[in-house]
Amino acid sequence: MKRLNFKALLGVAGVNHLESDYAIKIGHRFEWLVLVALFAVFVQLLMLYSGESLESFWFSLVIWSVFALELVVNLFNVRDRSRYLRENWMNLFIVILAFPWLDYGSDWAVIIRSLRLVLFLRFISGFFRNVLIILKSNRFGQILLAFAFIIIGAGGIFSYLEERSFSDGVWYAVVTITTVGYGDVVPLTKAGHIFGVILILFGVVFFSLVAANIAAFLIGSDQRKSEADLLEYMSKTEDRLAQQSVANEKHVERLMTHFSNELADLKRALEKERKN
Repeated sequence: MKRLNFKALLGVAGVNHLESDYAIKIGHRFEWLVLVALFAVFVQLLMLYSGESLESFWFSLVIWSVFALELVVNLFNVRDRSRYLRENWMNLFIVILAFPWLDYGSDWAVIIRSLRLVLFLRFISGFFRNVLIILKSNRFGQILLAFAFIIIGAGGIFSYLEERSFSDGVWYAVVTITTVGYGDVVPLTKAGHIFGVILILFGVVFFSLVAANIAAFLIGSDQRKSEADLLEYMSKTEDRLAQQSVANEKHVERLMTHFSNELADLKRALEKERKN
């Protein structure tokens, strides 16, 4: 069953993995430029909503040029241009609508500028994929779910012991288990102090477990990458050896044919001299 490609559906897929290695390599390099441009758009929007507008024609032109250049260069390098346009229709849409010389007015300009942030989906999809891998490994997802139950339960216990609101109890449980300790909500009773000590000790153990899971994932991902690179190198070496073996066999076959022809000619020459 073919898996649905949400990035292609949203028109932000980038260069397809079926394209040539060169096209994929160039596409990945442009992704860094696009990410920087998206960061600039994000900063521009934040400054706009904070009352510090950053409206500059040249600034907008540079950002638009990054998106336009990525579209043109990738279209030039890919083999299947129609597929690239189908899977990146949002890129084309943004390049056309965000043309710097088109004046939509301030309200529409903000909408179009915000639309470009949809391209962030191309980058965060890989991040969420890694998060899912972490959650599935070593029952990390179950650990986080248990942590949520403990936070709720500890918040309820703290609110009962200290006669505070449930929300204050949950907040105290979060900042205590994470060993942050803002100090805005603190226990005032002896039972609350004892309960706080238990939460602090549990927080140290829990975050050691979390850090160990994340470290194991990062080390494992590096190891998997090294193994994949080694397997790829071995596969290419095997292909080269197979090609060299075929070439050697053809060369030996040519030599044998040449020697056979030489021996046949020599034999005919000897027979001719014997007759004479």
